[in-house]
Amino acid sequence: MKIWQSIICSAIATAALPLELSCTSATTRTDNAFIIATYDDVKDWDPATAFSLEVLPMSNIYEPLLWYDAGGEKPVFVPGLATSYTKSEDGLTWSFTLRENVHFHDGQKFDANAVKFVVERNKTLNRGASYIWSAVDSVRVNGSHQATFELKEPVPLDKIVSSQYGAWMYSPGIAHVSTDSMRNGFGAGTGPYQLKKWIRNSHITLDKFDNYWGGWGNKNNFNSVQIQVVSESSTRLQMVESGLADYAVLIPIQLLDLLEQNPDVSVSYHPAWINHFYLLNTKKSPTDNIWVRRAIAASLDRSTLAEYVYRGIAKEPTGLLPSNMPLFDAPDSLVQFNLSKASNYLKKSGMDPNHNRLDISYVSTSEEYRLTALMLLDNLRKIGLELTLKPGLWSTNWDKAKYLDTAPNIISMAWWPTVSSPADWFFGLYRSQDVPLFNLSYYSNTAVDSLLESAWYQESRFPDVAKKAYKSIQEILIDDCVVIPAADLSVQSIHRSNITGFRNNPAYSTLLVYNLERRE
Repeated sequence: MKIWQSIICSAIATAALPLELSCTSATTRTDNAFIIATYDDVKDWDPATAFSLEVLPMSNIYEPLLWYDAGGEKPVFVPGLATSYTKSEDGLTWSFTLRENVHFHDGQKFDANAVKFVVERNKTLNRGASYIWSAVDSVRVNGSHQATFELKEPVPLDKIVSSQYGAWMYSPGIAHVSTDSMRNGFGAGTGPYQLKKWIRNSHITLDKFDNYWGGWGNKNNFNSVQIQVVSESSTRLQMVESGLADYAVLIPIQLLDLLEQNPDVSVSYHPAWINHFYLLNTKKSPTDNIWVRRAIAASLDRSTLAEYVYRGIAKEPTGLLPSNMPLFDAPDSLVQFNLSKASNYLKKSGMDPNHNRLDISYVSTSEEYRLTALMLLDNLRKIGLELTLKPGLWSTNWDKAKYLDTAPNIISMAWWPTVSSPADWFFGLYRSQDVPLFNLSYYSNTAVDSLLESAWYQESRFPDVAKKAYKSIQEILIDDCVVIPAADLSVQSIHRSNITGFRNNPAYSTLLVYNLERRE
């Protein structure tokens, strides 16, 4: 343990050096813009298929029919572009009353025909989060502001229409937008801000939408939003320190001690539905051997991760989902850290000692992943396994992992929900897939597929039944040793202290700038 603490302390000191050599001074800004310093750019401007960092600009450009407010004691659905809704007893018919006097940024009116257009268009697209609409059989227009959904199966449609991906309502005018225009930046929502400019890999500018249905007269809103792409975390930190940015995204915990004496910057952590874990490749040697997988699982020390790597910003997981997720029930047991047992598992595998090499792929921009990989390398060496570290950008790691020939034995993963349900983890990560998307363990189990489908259909009407099924799925995955949970994360908030209006909502990984103000 002391040796491992020394490794971590040395790594943290090295990570902090660039910032110690720099200096910052406060900058007085006269603009009325909210400036966000983030680490990467958007890749897809189509609101139907955008499936990653696009949620930051899109949640300010677009709105869903419902919002899922999980920031209180009990999650509730609140009106978005729908003011109310009803569902039939069998869960197959859902009717939404829509907000009136709402316009898209291109001038078109928002109404039931627009809802029908969005859902039908999204269903035809086979990428991104378009799959969330697969259970919708049809959408009926029952008047200009009444839309009725007929479902093939009784899925929880309220969770689907409040998804942070694939559920944004956008103008039917998108049908006339060329592919090239879309690639160069596009936005036509009903939200408080509209897209003004996008300079690829540099910045995005959103301007206030004067005709926003929510109005602008009740508080000191920001006139614009600037999202600046800054790859170096130390530079993002310097920007928020100096006042050149109001908010900084994804700053390594190892750098935050440098902010302790700065009253102009606020640092806080809030509950999140995000977890870190490691998928084990069940089709590639030597991790195609379950005893090798169990040996690896027993070599990961989660308590050390929580205390020394995540340093209090994450909790030890009790299952394969974040423990604060609705409908989560902890499985009876996880594979615990025990190098003696890990060594015995390895002996049971019958693995040839001369073929004891395996590799791990992890995101190079994450200090937490890097330190975890170093710890695992050290522990696996003690039981006779040699681990090769393969850091890289997520996009590169993901592309390689989708092909068995180039896939690693172990890959780092972070997950946050598209739809706010345990099913989101299981559908995305463990359901049988002929061509892997996120099932990078190459796992396939008909029992898991069947339980998952049943739980998803039960969730809306019989949540307790669904909860038991989700627990059973976890126990099967743990028994098959497909995944090693590492940490349940809290979400980081680093911003200028004079910005007010922040409210945590673990259902969305974004900032709603309309709710924020700068205190004089």
